[in-house]
Amino acid sequence: MESERLRWEKGSSGRARRAGTRYRGSREAVSSRGSRATARGLKSSTDVRATETPLSSDPSQNGQLSFSGISILDRLIKTCPVWLQLCMGAQQAMEILRREASGVFLVTRDVDMKCMVLWVHSSECRDAVDVLHYNIREEKTMMYLEGSMLVFKDIFKLVAFYCVSRDVLPSVLKLPSAISSAQSLQDLEEISNLGKGKQEIFI
Repeated sequence: MESERLRWEKGSSGRARRAGTRYRGSREAVSSRGSRATARGLKSSTDVRATETPLSSDPSQNGQLSFSGISILDRLIKTCPVWLQLCMGAQQAMEILRREASGVFLVTRDVDMKCMVLWVHSSECRDAVDVLHYNIREEKTMMYLEGSMLVFKDIFKLVAFYCVSRDVLPSVLKLPSAISSAQSLQDLEEISNLGKGKQEIFI
């Protein structure tokens, strides 16, 4: 029926919004090119699995990939010890990111809030706070950024999506240059080993 259908619209602010029923069902993420998707249940994210074509000759810019053919999702999975720091405190995460380029991020866990937190260095904000944080809510088999209407199966697909589309963020997420410019899986494995226990890759 018409009342049971969801319509997705893209607002001028870049945030996705929906019209019609208030049902918060599984929704398929829009692609990085702004195309609209009708949600018929949560599906595997093919848009972040595919290799992205770089927007510039510098593969570290705009969260894009180099010409090695390694997808953003694979880069995130291979290097999760670098950016997925569930035991790191908020103060340490902010100190690390303030030394990084705009868009570089970390994911930690807030014990009190009982949720993961996305931290991102942003030069887009006009106030004094240059490191923003967003709670990541989990509901059974889904997770989403607080304030967003897009849901994902796991943290890897969530972060991969925001590397190509900003949704509620001020800009897309950006991989550290060492990760985005790695030319092979072996390179990524070496970077992952550096990230275990310490954050040398960010220094």
